[in-house]
Amino acid sequence: MPQNISVVVIDSDTDSINSIIKSIKNLGNDVSLEGTATNFESGYELIHRKRPMAVIMEVAEDVALSIQYICQILSKFPQISIFATSADKTSETILKIMRAGATEYLLRPVSETDLTFALQKLGRLWLVKTSPGEQVGNVISVFSPKGGVGVTTLSINLATAIHEATKKPTILIDLDLNAGDVTTFLNMKTSYTISDVTTNISRLDKSFLQGVIQKHSSGISVLAEPKKVEEGISISVGEIKKVLALLKTMYDYIIIDTETLLDRTMAAIETSDMILLVFVMSLPSITNIQRYLKYFDRQGFGGDKIKLVANRYLKKGDIKTEDAEKALNHKIYWSIPNEYDIAISCLNKGVPLTTGAPKSALSQNIKELAKSITKDITITEDIKGGRY
Repeated sequence: MPQNISVVVIDSDTDSINSIIKSIKNLGNDVSLEGTATNFESGYELIHRKRPMAVIMEVAEDVALSIQYICQILSKFPQISIFATSADKTSETILKIMRAGATEYLLRPVSETDLTFALQKLGRLWLVKTSPGEQVGNVISVFSPKGGVGVTTLSINLATAIHEATKKPTILIDLDLNAGDVTTFLNMKTSYTISDVTTNISRLDKSFLQGVIQKHSSGISVLAEPKKVEEGISISVGEIKKVLALLKTMYDYIIIDTETLLDRTMAAIETSDMILLVFVMSLPSITNIQRYLKYFDRQGFGGDKIKLVANRYLKKGDIKTEDAEKALNHKIYWSIPNEYDIAISCLNKGVPLTTGAPKSALSQNIKELAKSITKDITITEDIKGGRY
């Protein structure tokens, strides 16, 4: 455990607070208590001021309200680990709290053994945080609120095209945790998946992660989707963020194939340098994207980070680019031609476009998209670094 893990406690029961304080004191200089609060409002203010590494937080009888509080903390301070404490042993409540982003679920009254183990685990996880001078990779999330618009196809072919263009370490992550099929599209037989990482989160380091990640013949690395439904369901927001934080120190480009559900997808989006919001030129799709653009704007994700991608685009289609841009009040970043037969043919063969149809207009288009994305990310980094 690293020195001085900082902790804030939010608990309505003073006896519970005193018990936790006693346990923390028994850990000596390894853990520092930054303050306690008996209600969320004062606790949240304390978090703002102290910026602790961990928050030990009571789950109220109103579980939905506690979930709202957890989400509020993590949306503002995604690096904080939340230890939820509750007397509720039901799997339904535990699952809801963990999916909201809690790192640990500790039964009340909290035992010193359980708290010590949780803090030790947190200490090991903080060892993987980016150190000064260490590389920080670029995260690109590919997302659509509607299935069937080609998100996985684009994710796979974008990853292979970026790797081909840059020759830099590139990884594709299947974060469609309920219905992912990246390995099917790439005809890969994987021994390990992302659930092997999250179920061993206390062992997380570069060496362990490299042992789980598999290499595709195209040169990209792949972190596979869970094999079982229950494995995907059990993965939490907090676990996803920790995995992504480590991957950013290992790869130059991290491409994420996301699921349509927003709770865990937001963990990827919050980490992303660029979000490709994919849609097709139809009225329902445009209407849906309109809603999500407004949602992302309310969440603080500006227009520079979000790039609209029109997939299966037909130049002679009913809806023109300028009409869609006017309706969305947002410029379309890229249009991908409709060569559905070629895409399906490569899918059925289990190969990316760079292998199955390298000279097709679709393949050439995505190669140009890859070049545009890497160029734009480099420019953004230069602006942030004061080089422009």
